[in-house]
Amino acid sequence: MNGISAVVATLNRKEELRRLLDSVLQNDLSRFELILVDQNPEGFLDDLVQEYSDRVDIRHLRQAEANQSKARNAGAREARYSIVCFPDDDCWFKEGALDAVNRHFEDTPATELLIINWVQNPYGGIPSGALGKKEIYSFRSVGYVTYVLFFKTECFHALGGFLRNVGIGQFIGGGEDSELTFRAVSRGMQIWYDASILVYHHYIPVRTRPHSVIRARQRGMGMVYAAYDVPYMIIIRGMVAPLLKMVVTLDRRKSGELYNMFRGRMEGFVHTIRNKRQLQETGI
Repeated sequence: MNGISAVVATLNRKEELRRLLDSVLQNDLSRFELILVDQNPEGFLDDLVQEYSDRVDIRHLRQAEANQSKARNAGAREARYSIVCFPDDDCWFKEGALDAVNRHFEDTPATELLIINWVQNPYGGIPSGALGKKEIYSFRSVGYVTYVLFFKTECFHALGGFLRNVGIGQFIGGGEDSELTFRAVSRGMQIWYDASILVYHHYIPVRTRPHSVIRARQRGMGMVYAAYDVPYMIIIRGMVAPLLKMVVTLDRRKSGELYNMFRGRMEGFVHTIRNKRQLQETGI
């Protein structure tokens, strides 16, 4: 059935989720459902769901384990529409963005993955159009964060979903969205970028996070380097750049942040090389 199933894995957020729901209301909801995968204590979101349930088709699922990737996969299995997306519970869409996504898939039916534009961290000057390995593997073309990705539902299922052992709280604490994008392009799926369709999400630069979080999240980049045929020069650039910046900076705090970016990428790379078969066989 043509339309959008939005899977939202949520934990410890209510007012942010309200803002997302308000943005959803600025679209044609006749072809839309929101699958809420609730990882909160029992009853935490009941009043919010009740408040919006007469205006938005909300399907409220519960998951006891706080695992974002598992929650998204579980929600996607319940999707009834032809397009599935995974907005964060603290993002929100520009008015009409979801309508524009529906129009894109109607006008460009060959698209299997649509990537839209992130307002707070846009990729400068990248025109709308089809994307291939060269653009995706450059790490400089478009964003791969979860809330900019819209899959044909059948294609998402064909890929096997997000790696369940990657993401917040795991050793590799990020990059599950990038990995899924790279998996899609490596399998020859048709990917399109539309710069005119906008989603909002506050940008928090990686380097401003606690060092342990920087390392965990950057392991995701190292994982992608090791798991896919990324050109060697791009891998070298990604590994060496934080070290070069660390050498020239005179700020001890920034130096520590840059070192942990390098360390995380190297840890993710080595971990993935050592466990590549296990990642492929049991990660999903």
